[in-house]
Amino acid sequence: MFILKPLILLFVFVVIFQMYNYATTREKVEKQKICRGMGIALFSVGVVSLVLRDQFLVFSGLVLMMIGFRLIAHGLDRLDKKIYIDRYDPPPDE
Repeated sequence: MFILKPLILLFVFVVIFQMYNYATTREKVEKQKICRGMGIALFSVGVVSLVLRDQFLVFSGLVLMMIGFRLIAHGLDRLDKKIYIDRYDPPPDE
């Protein structure tokens, strides 16, 4: 049973990585919807696996929560990037 858990978790992470790649390669509104929904789902599964307190599930729960946060951040990305908030405009020379 000790060898079976890491193999199952490895398979689960491969599937999650494939879904992550699918979600981040979408465009515009579809990307926002898929990334937010999948990010919230992965974050929820990560929290549940932390509650179960198994050594493999705690580690995988933290990883799932991090992936969920990244997907939520992708889902919050602006559609029209015409105004750049973080652009530095040097002061005019006097």
